Amino acid sequence: MHINVIYEKDRKDMQMKKHLFNPPMGGNAPWKTDLCIIFTILAFCIATAIAQGTGFFYSPHYTKVLVLTCLFVAYTGLWFYLKWSGRLNDESVVFMIILLGVLARCGYVLLSGLYERQHDAGAYTGMGTDFVNPGHIGYIEYIYKFHKLPDLNPYELFAYYHPPLHHMISFLWLQLNIMLGVTEDLAFENLQILPLLYSCLCMVVTWKILKVLEIEDGGLYIGLAFMAFHPATIVMAGSVNNDMLTILFMCLIILESLKWIRNKNLSGLIKLALCIGFGMITKLNSAVLAIPLSIIFLMHFISVIRLRKRNLLFTWIKNYCIFAIIVAPIGLSWIVRNLILFGEKPGVPVPGETSPMYTAAYSLWERLGIPSFSDWNFTFPFHPISARACNNTWVIMFHTSLFAEEYPVNLSDILLILCQITFVLAVVFGVITAFLLAAVLFRQALPRYGGQQGLSLSPGRLIGKKTGRENSIFLLTGYIIMLISFAAFVIIYPYTCSSDFRYVAVCLVYISIALGLGNKYYLCPASLREDGFFAKLQAVFMHIINWGIIIILVFSALIYAFWGRW
Repeated sequence: MHINVIYEKDRKDMQMKKHLFNPPMGGNAPWKTDLCIIFTILAFCIATAIAQGTGFFYSPHYTKVLVLTCLFVAYTGLWFYLKWSGRLNDESVVFMIILLGVLARCGYVLLSGLYERQHDAGAYTGMGTDFVNPGHIGYIEYIYKFHKLPDLNPYELFAYYHPPLHHMISFLWLQLNIMLGVTEDLAFENLQILPLLYSCLCMVVTWKILKVLEIEDGGLYIGLAFMAFHPATIVMAGSVNNDMLTILFMCLIILESLKWIRNKNLSGLIKLALCIGFGMITKLNSAVLAIPLSIIFLMHFISVIRLRKRNLLFTWIKNYCIFAIIVAPIGLSWIVRNLILFGEKPGVPVPGETSPMYTAAYSLWERLGIPSFSDWNFTFPFHPISARACNNTWVIMFHTSLFAEEYPVNLSDILLILCQITFVLAVVFGVITAFLLAAVLFRQALPRYGGQQGLSLSPGRLIGKKTGRENSIFLLTGYIIMLISFAAFVIIYPYTCSSDFRYVAVCLVYISIALGLGNKYYLCPASLREDGFFAKLQAVFMHIINWGIIIILVFSALIYAFWGRW
């Protein structure tokens, strides 16, 4: 009891100091900060849509870069103004990180056209024709032309097998553009605005995830910055397919799961059911996160059974039934539709064994084993598409995580060197942060950090031991299952395109969590840190990781700013 009293006193002292040195931004309530961020995101997305209809969109690449550079200089001026005026506190730093992420995404969309760095985009021919075009753009155009879901077998036309939520929302956005007098070509160009919005909202959800995990200060900033400035999330902000909306729903599933672990209530179950259900009718692989969630459900239900309270048991049986009644009709609706109308089971149409992307001719070890040094091709770290040139899944994953499926022809020597350095750092720190995630989650679950009353002392917060254990199980299981499902997907559909990083891009959220928790545990105030050489070594190692991540993000931004391929 004496120890707990000291812990409580330390907690109150730290909170008081935090309030004195970091006063709330204008005394705003959290919901006001949330509204400010959401309003800013919407305003910039609308401004980007308007800018695409101006002469700026058709100006030379370096003219666009110059204009956008001026915006970033103005942003830097705002940052220093807040710093010097003493207004740069926790909330304003988060706002400025998200604002810079929004500027980067808007800049990318303005620099790239509808067909740049897309995946399975297809094409459109407009309302004036009765053509049915393939790809995601063709899928959206079909709904736009005929005002209904495709009544053909979705496996007979490429990309039509995808669940329709993203394409239906895109159709409504197209209709709104046309109603406002936007030309058809510009309306289709503006299809990029929706993924732009989704990508921006992913930053907000990541911030909320880090806050739920009680990550603050440096851990919060580096974790959020990683998600905000990683090149994959910026490139996908301009993609017109359903990947970005899928990642947004998966981020929401992680957030709502962590909230439910703390609250264990029916309203949380309903939110989770809606997130999983709508995620599944955006892209079926959203259901992967239901596996780690089901483990948490099972753990909780076992604990309810052990209490031997009949009323409580019936209550939770009812709650879980409500969850199933909500998620099943929404999430399985597309599968059931295709089974009834066309007799088609879930799957992905494949290009066939004659495709240069076909990898089944190579052994499982060549495709999924540890890559040899020559497999990485560090001298030219881009995805060559052909399986003959590169067929290892992990190499392709790292290639496409930084540079999508680009294979540049005319790249300057300076940019190539920068790409080589960035790629090597990405591989090294990608492996390190995966181990960091396991280390911090195991630490969070260990009883030795549980205190005498099942509480764990952390910088400024007290965390329940059971909550920490469930956090760790959910997050670590989710990360491992994501990688296993990715490997299974590559085996079932043996093509190099199956190894694209976009299929596991949600893993960036897990790495953000690893960075946040790593800073929380290993770089916490000296009074809360463990003594000894090992603790100091952990702190040094965490500093190296932080700086490595910052260098990767800065170098990636420079590469894309001066890359002539637009």
